[in-house]
Amino acid sequence: MRTKTNSTRRIVLAGLSAGLMFGGLATGAGAGYDGGYGGGGSSGGGSYGRASSYINPDTGAATANPDVNANSSCFMPDQYDQQQFSPMGTATKNVHNDACFLDRNGNKIDGPASFESRGVGFISACPDPDNADPKVAVLSDRNGDGRNDLCFQSGYQLKNAAGDLEFHARLNNNNTAMAGTQFVTWCSDADRDGCSDEWNTSSIRIDWSADGMATFSTDNGGWGGYGR
Repeated sequence: MRTKTNSTRRIVLAGLSAGLMFGGLATGAGAGYDGGYGGGGSSGGGSYGRASSYINPDTGAATANPDVNANSSCFMPDQYDQQQFSPMGTATKNVHNDACFLDRNGNKIDGPASFESRGVGFISACPDPDNADPKVAVLSDRNGDGRNDLCFQSGYQLKNAAGDLEFHARLNNNNTAMAGTQFVTWCSDADRDGCSDEWNTSSIRIDWSADGMATFSTDNGGWGGYGR
C-alpha cells in the first residue's frame, strides 16, 4: 500500500452545523466538501444541498483500491488517486467515483447531476439509478474523440441495494500512450449539459501511469472546481 504525501492529497473535514433541512435520509453529522450550500444547486434550478464527490476504495471487491482511504465517503472524501492503466480492452483497474448532495444536517438529497471527465482516461460506466424505473442515465462523448466524457444521471441510485442515495460512475484508462491526469468534476446539472455553467461542484483527480506511482498533478489547496 502506498502512502500519499500531504502535497498530493486533500481530505477536508468540516462539521455540519444545524440548520435548514431540505429533506432526505439522515446520514451523519460531519462532512468534507468542495461545493456550496444553496437554494438551487445549478444555474438551471438543480439540486439543493452541497456537492461532495469521492473515490470509493471498493474494499473487498475485485477492483479494490488500496491507494484510497478505507473510510472515504461523502463525509470524508478521498479525492486523489494514483492508478495503473487497465490492460487494453479491460476495466480491471477502473476507479469507482461516488457522490452525494448533502444538506446542512448531513442528509442526502436527490436531483439531476453529471460527472464530467477532462484530461486522460474516460468514463467507463454510468449506471442507471433505478434500472427500469423512471430515472435515467446517459453516457456520451461530447467532443467526439472516442472517449466518453459526460455521465448524466437524473437522480441518485434507488435500487434497495448498497450505494442507494448516492450517484455512481466508473473511470478507466487503458491507453498506455495517455499517461497523465484525469480530472472528474461532479455537479448539479438540471440542464444536462455538463459542469462548465454550474457552481455546485465537487471534483476528484486520478494520475494514471504504467506502475501507478507517477504524479502529474498537485493539490494547490483549492482545486476542486470546474476548470481548475
